[in-house]
Amino acid sequence: KTTLDGTLQQHIQAMLDGRLNYLESQKVHNGAVLAVDHTTGEILAWVVAGKDTEDTPGRFIDAVTTPRQPGSALKPLLYSLALKKGWSAATIIDDAPLTESVGNGLHSYQNYSRTFYGPVTLRRALGNSLNIPALKTLQYVGAEDYLNYLNNLGFTGLNNHPNFYGDGIALGNGEVTLYELVQAYAAIANQGMFHPLTLFSDGLYVGLPRHVLSPEI
Repeated sequence: KTTLDGTLQQHIQAMLDGRLNYLESQKVHNGAVLAVDHTTGEILAWVVAGKDTEDTPGRFIDAVTTPRQPGSALKPLLYSLALKKGWSAATIIDDAPLTESVGNGLHSYQNYSRTFYGPVTLRRALGNSLNIPALKTLQYVGAEDYLNYLNNLGFTGLNNHPNFYGDGIALGNGEVTLYELVQAYAAIANQGMFHPLTLFSDGLYVGLPRHVLSPEI
């Protein structure tokens, strides 16, 4: 017996199909929704939709489990580790031009707005998804510790050496799945209690819940 809610599944499928139809002109062919009970880890709806293109048989792609770069979706987890290591929401981070060596050259980092905002609080840096403060936060927590932290939150695919990702791991250049993202975000919603996701109502095949963050964080 599964934890899936058939009525919810059907409702979300209709929403997702409608959204993909709306985005078809922008060449968006695949989508997924994973809805869970964050207090128990039970998966309530696992919905995917995809259309075949000339290059890809989209109907066979499960976008819940297909790895892709998450971009800024990992930033809340990065800042949560910084809080765990001693920073606060009021910690000041300098949002200023930043250039670093990448491979055999130099790379100048930018915010999405192409604007630098000077000294900002961690709270503002996260709320506005600023890139340079995220990079400086990674330098504070350490790339290896950050990758270990993500692994503890269920991101099993980020298993390369920190040098493989470089500082770009702060901006989401590693590949993760929607399944992993939802599982980690559910822990934040559950006051820092991590529940492995499950599709089985009998509770078998699931690890024990564990604290990964304090409720204050």
